[in-house]
Amino acid sequence: MTLFNNLPLVMVVTFLLLTLAVGFYFSRKTTTFREYAVGNKQFATATLVATMLATNFGGGGLVREIEKNP
Repeated sequence: MTLFNNLPLVMVVTFLLLTLAVGFYFSRKTTTFREYAVGNKQFATATLVATMLATNFGGGGLVREIEKNP
């Protein structure tokens, strides 16, 4: 088995390790669960609105499509 045969696996493992490293790095800056849960109250209004719209429309669209095509 060569590296090119396992390239997708190597890419996924690298991505997961990088994500884990970033998570550990930034977890040191948050000291309490409350800070983590509310993002230290530093979100812009546009960010909150976009998040709520994506949650409502994205989830609703998925459920709607599943109901149409069982």
